[in-house]
Amino acid sequence: MNTNVNSVAITDYMYSKASRAKIPLSGTFELSPVCNFSCKMCYVRKTAKEVAAHSRPALTLEQWLQIAEEAKNQGMLYLLLTGGEPFLWTGFWGLYEKLCQMGFLISINTNGSLIDDKAIQRLREMPPKRVNITLYGASDETYKALCGVEGVFRRVDHAIHGLKEAGIEVKLNASMTPYNVMDLEKIVAYAKEQELFLETATYMFPPVRRDMKMVGQNERFSPKEAAFWRLQCQKLLKSKEQYESFLRNIINGYMMPPGLDESCIDPVDGKIRCRAGNASFWITWDGWMTPCGMMPDPKVDITKGKFEQRWKELTQVSEQVVLSGICGKCSNRKICHSCAAMAFAETGGSAGVPKYLCETVQFLKEYAEEELKKI
Repeated sequence: MNTNVNSVAITDYMYSKASRAKIPLSGTFELSPVCNFSCKMCYVRKTAKEVAAHSRPALTLEQWLQIAEEAKNQGMLYLLLTGGEPFLWTGFWGLYEKLCQMGFLISINTNGSLIDDKAIQRLREMPPKRVNITLYGASDETYKALCGVEGVFRRVDHAIHGLKEAGIEVKLNASMTPYNVMDLEKIVAYAKEQELFLETATYMFPPVRRDMKMVGQNERFSPKEAAFWRLQCQKLLKSKEQYESFLRNIINGYMMPPGLDESCIDPVDGKIRCRAGNASFWITWDGWMTPCGMMPDPKVDITKGKFEQRWKELTQVSEQVVLSGICGKCSNRKICHSCAAMAFAETGGSAGVPKYLCETVQFLKEYAEEELKKI
């Protein structure tokens, strides 16, 4: 019996059922935008000074606990804690322990640099479902170039080894940019050496949540570069046979979505069909509940009333979000997988056509044809 396959099937069934019934099965708590890294492409980071001067106060430990209790009563089971850097938030451990006691299946997004031996021991005592560590490079020099921090890789490496020894599941994510792509082969080799699953991304969202003037812009690859490096990532991660199949799927107009559900967008009416706003939600550090953390809108104020009512409002406004009819009819839609959040970040509105992604797909197809000729 394949336990992983069965687990995925059960999870998909649960989400499918929750989406139909509008049950908030999954939630993300963005505890703080503050981070000890200053990554060039980050979509949310703020300094402590900026948070203090913000027009809305940060949610308190008591508010997060109240939200969690109310969300649990409405059906939330899966919970992701993220930031910024969640371990930097002063109330993290008090919140985490209470959430564990509530019975949630908790995952944590982190850069890993603050997970010392003491933190590992606390996680061992109350283990999360998984710790997702973003690996920004394979050397201290690369971390400095991309994240503006020194002497960090060794700390991240120590955290990864410690978590593994503690029996805690670790997943590695790698955000590839012009500032760290020189480490790609080393990053992949590191993941294989540690026997950890690695997910790479060459698409960086424009940081519209941080600054609306950044629509369509970020410290990232050009569409041509993004396509090239996407293939290089897969070439390094897959076997020869798997890579050839991957290339042929691109030529045939199909590619697995990078971190998105396959049914994310309805090709007929363009409405959101993913979990966002149907079975999942994201709550920002300053109290806005949104369908997806990459979108500044639509949103409802979680501090105004009970979770049950705010969730109902969110499902209603989420139904109004549609994609461009051009995207819905595009022959490349099963390669591009453009979602409402991507369209918003690239164009300023969910109904816009994200040209960056259109160009990336065209280059992907060209590169795939060239690669197949070499095989």
